[in-house]
Amino acid sequence: MKTIAFYIGEPLKVNQGFMYNQIIGVKEYRTIVIGPFSNSKNVQYKFEHFYNLNDLKDLGSFFKKNQVAAIHAHQGKHSMDILPTAVKYNIPLIVHFRGRDSSTQTEERFRRNKERYKSLMNKGSGYFAVCQFLADELKKLGFPKNKIHVLYGGLDLNLYPYMKRSLPKEGEIRILSVARLVEKKGFLTLLNAFKLLQEKYKRVTLHIIGSGEDEAKIKSQIDKLRLKDRVFLRGAMDAKQIAKELKCAHLFCLASETGEDGDVEGIPNALKEAMASGLPVISTFHGGIPELIEHKKTGYLAPEKNAKKLAEGMKYFLDHPEVWEKYTKKARNVIEEKFDSKKQIEEQQRLYRLIEKKK
Repeated sequence: MKTIAFYIGEPLKVNQGFMYNQIIGVKEYRTIVIGPFSNSKNVQYKFEHFYNLNDLKDLGSFFKKNQVAAIHAHQGKHSMDILPTAVKYNIPLIVHFRGRDSSTQTEERFRRNKERYKSLMNKGSGYFAVCQFLADELKKLGFPKNKIHVLYGGLDLNLYPYMKRSLPKEGEIRILSVARLVEKKGFLTLLNAFKLLQEKYKRVTLHIIGSGEDEAKIKSQIDKLRLKDRVFLRGAMDAKQIAKELKCAHLFCLASETGEDGDVEGIPNALKEAMASGLPVISTFHGGIPELIEHKKTGYLAPEKNAKKLAEGMKYFLDHPEVWEKYTKKARNVIEEKFDSKKQIEEQQRLYRLIEKKK
């Protein structure tokens, strides 16, 4: 059986289970993982067949023995590290792009990415974008159109069963947001929107799951807006813990926005998980999100960095609980049709076969 060698430049983080699933889910090919560190550093996600590149003395023999048909680099930023190896041993290199690594949203980011990938554009065999928005970004950078493929990230739908939701007549109304605490996730905008919501809805709380570099900024904004008794930072959680938290929520909101450095979203997995679970979702017209959510049909979208409009989205669902079931059933259907992990793994394998034929 031919092998796909997945290259990861650093140990997978707790929020990168989607990458782990795209590796272990492949069945038509044998899968191995290679990286410049030991498997013991993969604390959250262990791999049965992991090889430390620093320990491999004869890579040519290693690739031949394992019948490696292609190397799949899981992030654009790491692809340049493995490119010389792929070229040296004449192995097709596939690169997965997920956000800022393919962004052209600022002049500096465009220039940096175009320069960074100059050799990759000529020598790569396939480029996977997690949404059409990022595929279009790759085209702007100059990647060959015939090698760009959209491969949506899939969900294990068994982990996120659909639940019918209703607005509680008394007690807490919980809004949930799940993301890394970084600029592009729009948490400062979300807090400003939540403050506007508080003026009318006294029972509403906001629970934020995640960790990241902007945690101090977010805590400061919570204090400034006097929301300490209504907004709760819950820290990072794994997929099973998040699935449990989704069951306790009533609405889900993610205020994604373009970072000052051009950082962008593809399609956030947290939104897919919320939609699969039956939560009404509020988000923004940003990145690949409109490919997932259709405004006022499967969710509510607001312009990015607009706290007033984001608050209106949350108010819309709070004022109209009678529409929840219609929205959430349509949203679940979208997830089942386009974002089921089984379907996306089949598409991933089809793309491997396609690229292998072109070798």
